[in-house]
Amino acid sequence: MFGPTVQGEGSAAGRHCLFVRVFDCPLECTFCDTAYTWAVTDEKAAKTRSGRRYDRDDPAYGLKFMEPDEILSGLRKLWDIQTRPTIIVVSGGEPMMQQQSLLPVLQQLRGWGNEVHIETAGTITPTAAFDSVVTQYNVSPKLANSGNQLSKRYKPAVLAALRDTGKAWFKFVVTENHARDLAEVDHIVADVPLRVQRVMVMPEGSDGPTNITTAQQVVDAALARGYGLSFRAHVFLWNNDPDR
Repeated sequence: MFGPTVQGEGSAAGRHCLFVRVFDCPLECTFCDTAYTWAVTDEKAAKTRSGRRYDRDDPAYGLKFMEPDEILSGLRKLWDIQTRPTIIVVSGGEPMMQQQSLLPVLQQLRGWGNEVHIETAGTITPTAAFDSVVTQYNVSPKLANSGNQLSKRYKPAVLAALRDTGKAWFKFVVTENHARDLAEVDHIVADVPLRVQRVMVMPEGSDGPTNITTAQQVVDAALARGYGLSFRAHVFLWNNDPDR
């Protein structure tokens, strides 16, 4: 858990928030900037650019089992979420893997008036109970540039279910090979289908210059399609510090 900070990506970028980051993910993105939440075996580590294997029990990464009361207490130490509600962003890893366990936490957060934003790759359908306490889904379907097999990363029925909640925004990571990436985005938007008004593209990269360069290359093509553009604001502000 960390914050207060600003949401760095997507439609809520720039808004005040706290983050809860959960462990494990069914995907293995080469460019993942939170690989410490899943790259805990040699096999998984080999899928990342760095090849680094993390110890899930290393206290430096905070990977430990926590009861709902512990999470709520930890968040209250960061911000007075009971009397000064804000956005609580649940990220990962993949939060949708832990819907049942997260439910009592999210119910209490909503009871105190906080917004709950879920960061997801869009491969797991929300349950009705989970959906009832979610304010917004920030869905980032993975493209071929992530290194994941198509059958693992692309679940059109799940994306349609998230779309139909009316709470989802869709954000696609594009690289310097933006023509190929945008063609894949176009296919997904048409195939599911998704409303272009809820679609954004975001440059991949953990440093400001890379973000700016890719954004400049892709922005005109994105706007011509009706897509929005998202930066990674935390990269510009804090040099990709994982605790900001």
